[in-house]
Amino acid sequence: MADTIRPATAADIDTIKQIAIDTNMFETDEVGFFDEMITGFIEGAMPENHWLVAEHNSEVVAGAYYAPEPFSDRMWNLYFISVAPHHQSRGTGGALLDYVEQQLRARGTDTARVLIVETSSTEQYSRTRAFYRQHHYDEEARIRQFYGPDDDKVVFWKSLDG
Repeated sequence: MADTIRPATAADIDTIKQIAIDTNMFETDEVGFFDEMITGFIEGAMPENHWLVAEHNSEVVAGAYYAPEPFSDRMWNLYFISVAPHHQSRGTGGALLDYVEQQLRARGTDTARVLIVETSSTEQYSRTRAFYRQHHYDEEARIRQFYGPDDDKVVFWKSLDG
């Protein structure tokens, strides 16, 4: 489990990118967009976007990014959550997800009423889908062939009321 969950800093960018690569979420040449997104958050240019890290023994072992879903009514999207492979299955991902939910609930239903997460339908993400179900997310939608011919987008949904 994580010892600390805190907002990401500029010093965390490379570690977050490496976690994304190590977990096969992104290729090395695909993580460059993290720089601008995290820097915008750190500099306050994107105040509604939130980057978090989880630390264990002062080592960053996980990261998460959530923000309001554009053109929606108080809906938020957990766009990224990933735990370093050497630290998986220790409760860190669950603790980070719970933290995000708590932060959104603290904003009140006038600001946050639903959290969604999107993932792939491939076998590689079967544990990810099981993780969301374990944390009481409902599979709300499936967009066929979104990521490729045999790779659907699976959208999970959870109410933040209560």
